[in-house]
Amino acid sequence: MNQEEQNPLRSKLEKELQESQWLQKFKQLSEGLRQIKAEIPLTQLCTLEWMTDTESLIIHCPNPEVRAGLSQQISQIAQINIGPNLFILKYPNYQDIIIHPNC
Repeated sequence: MNQEEQNPLRSKLEKELQESQWLQKFKQLSEGLRQIKAEIPLTQLCTLEWMTDTESLIIHCPNPEVRAGLSQQISQIAQINIGPNLFILKYPNYQDIIIHPNC
């Protein structure tokens, strides 16, 4: 008797989880965050926050220098096709920089 036969409920739940839209969305988001960190290395210094209600990626900059560096890469950020409706660069006491994807 294999493990599937021993615990059919567990196997059924694992199968449902693997096929769930939520898990697929999570995997896509995770891959997108890896992609942006690889293509725009300065984002590795930032905190990235996905806003599900607006489908936006907020990039919290740790200091003004990183914010300035990312603001010079707006066109490259806009080219990244990872799914958000907006990229938003944030740093306290500075105006947010809104980037619309080119997809």
